[in-house]
Amino acid sequence: MKKIWQCRGHLNNMFALRSYKFRHREYQRLHGTMSNQRVKLRVAVVGSGPAGFYTAYRILERTPSGIATVDMYEKLPVPYGLARFGVAPDHPEVKNCEEKFEEVAQSPYFTFIGNTMVGAQPLAVPSHTRSFQPNHVPLSLLQQHYDAIVLSYGADSDKDLSSSVKGLDLAGVYSARAFVGWYNGHPEFQDLDPDVMAGEQAVVVGHGNVALDVARILLTDIDALRKTDITEAAIAKLSENKVKRVRIVGRRGPAQASFTNKEVRELMTLNGVGLIPPEAEFMSPFLENSPKLGRPTKRLFQLLQRGSTTSVADATKHFSFDFLLSPTSFEASEGSSRVARAKFDVMRLQGDFLSKDTRVKPTGEFKELPCNVGFMSVGYKTHPLAGLEDIYNDGANHLNNEGGKVCAGINAKGLYVAGWIKRGPAGVIAETMYDSFETASVILSDFEDGEIGGKSCDGWDGVKADLGDKLDWKVVSWSDWQKIDKAEKERGSKIGKEREKFTNQNDMLAVLV
Repeated sequence: MKKIWQCRGHLNNMFALRSYKFRHREYQRLHGTMSNQRVKLRVAVVGSGPAGFYTAYRILERTPSGIATVDMYEKLPVPYGLARFGVAPDHPEVKNCEEKFEEVAQSPYFTFIGNTMVGAQPLAVPSHTRSFQPNHVPLSLLQQHYDAIVLSYGADSDKDLSSSVKGLDLAGVYSARAFVGWYNGHPEFQDLDPDVMAGEQAVVVGHGNVALDVARILLTDIDALRKTDITEAAIAKLSENKVKRVRIVGRRGPAQASFTNKEVRELMTLNGVGLIPPEAEFMSPFLENSPKLGRPTKRLFQLLQRGSTTSVADATKHFSFDFLLSPTSFEASEGSSRVARAKFDVMRLQGDFLSKDTRVKPTGEFKELPCNVGFMSVGYKTHPLAGLEDIYNDGANHLNNEGGKVCAGINAKGLYVAGWIKRGPAGVIAETMYDSFETASVILSDFEDGEIGGKSCDGWDGVKADLGDKLDWKVVSWSDWQKIDKAEKERGSKIGKEREKFTNQNDMLAVLV
């Protein structure tokens, strides 16, 4: 299934026939005798990634004109979250969802409030932007001025494996999340300076799509990357890339991997790059049980069996999928602080080798792989805003909720969640779209039942009035973002690409002076 369908075509086809007349009938059904009073619903959305925009879209699309208003808060001066900073630069079709988000933002009942962070804690910023801080709005203040608040701010850190994997602080070992943010121009990661010149051997730990994105960026010809919206700073660094061999390592087997066949296929077709086939012990169970394989698993097996477009003998760069290896440490040579090898427990599947849920356990054996540069891609970590710790499920990696409604906790009234903070940091944009629509439907159902709405709320105007001179920094509107967007595209056109992103907030805001 193509990601462009997930973002763009499905939405257009699904809702193109919805008319104002239908929405008006829907409103009358929901509110009956209150229709003459025109009860209003004021919604704040925290986070401007796909989850936030899809929720806003559904709410505005399902209510008559002027009944619902949505104010969207974003800590950065620019919108779109992972659609801007997480999607691989060689996947421009995935970013077509931004066209739908642009339509949402054009609604007179939508307000974008950029450069404004919700929460009690200050934003940690890298050294090169120490002079920058966004505005701060306490969550409690939003609760005073809105009927409903949708938390859709995603995941802001990596899973912490420092207690089980040693050597993560060695030079040359990086978070895949940070690496992706770096080449996509996220201001938080511009100090990363990944050393891809240390040697030919790279190890990427993780079998999800982000791990494959990292491998693909390391292996793709630099001239192909120049045509994308990857930053020029990343192009300059990757032009010196010496990596020739990438191992993509996972703790379970092929059938338990989280990456999609589409991502595997893209690696297989890279020019001049060859797949070193998996060992026979991983392939033979597929051969022996071929009739039992589900369609996605069968296609994965066929891809691995067929191999890369470029043969191993003809390839100048190589990659492999390494299975049943759980990381224990990155290690340096004696007297050095730079990574030289990665060490793994050899694992064994416990149960059905075809089941996604099959667990593994150590065999007692170990394996070492040469490693000049390493990347950890084992998942993201969400966090609760201050004051919501009592409703955060640390094990499940999300805020406790029922269909997107936060139902417990002393500060939970009127709170809803969408995206990764709702279900945990996993899944593609289509899943985010569906769970955001679910959250919007729950909000509208609560509105119908009179649980929310109808009180005297003044939204962003009230927040601004209460903050007064505490708004120390420029608040970025949607028209401000359009100026930044235009400036980035002009920068890109000068060097033959769609855009050249600003990589720190001060430069973004300088456009607006």
